[in-house]
Amino acid sequence: MALDPQAMMEITFNVIYLIYICVIVILMSKNMNKVNQEELRAAKRIRLAFLALFIGDLGHVGARLIAFFSGEGEMNYVILGIGTLFEMVGLIFLFMIFTDAWRVQFNHPKILLYKVLIGIGIIGLIIYVFPQNQWIAQSAPYEWLVIRNIPWLIQGIALSLLIYRDAKAVDDKKLVRIGIYIFISYFFYMPVIFFGEIAPMLGMLMIIGTVVYMLWQYTSYSRFFKKRE
Repeated sequence: MALDPQAMMEITFNVIYLIYICVIVILMSKNMNKVNQEELRAAKRIRLAFLALFIGDLGHVGARLIAFFSGEGEMNYVILGIGTLFEMVGLIFLFMIFTDAWRVQFNHPKILLYKVLIGIGIIGLIIYVFPQNQWIAQSAPYEWLVIRNIPWLIQGIALSLLIYRDAKAVDDKKLVRIGIYIFISYFFYMPVIFFGEIAPMLGMLMIIGTVVYMLWQYTSYSRFFKKRE
């Protein structure tokens, strides 16, 4: 099956992104000995968070590659649905683990807010189990598309504000930027999630959102894993 230009661009970009995040995680592991000992616990959690994201995205991109090169493309609902599930689980774990990294970095106890954010992640995973998600159907019911994205939305926005607040208080510019990157990524992801089926061209916003994630990943690497003079 001949791929249309938009599909080919999407696949190429996603493969480049997977290679990028894989390299970031490898560099984090390689440079773990350069991490400030006081920040080692947070750094290990950050590496684990991005590893979870990589695994989830690997399932998603891998599914799209299989679907397109099998000749069925968007008609291969089973493979694409499983890939979407992988991606969603990866995102939930990304934010659960990064929330814990925020907690240990700023020496917060396991306060109620922290427990609520972790609990929201667990609720999100439970929501994914419900058959109403129709992961392997042509399209999910719109109400369930919204429901299953709410935990990830709450997790990310809350975490971005917490990181920004605490980093600003100690004048940590790179962590401030991380908080901003997480927050603004939703301006590109949410229109696609809620209106992508109505206006398919909105899917191009995912590329910008992914670039913002790449900035988040690199800034995290630069902040914790590169030797500071």
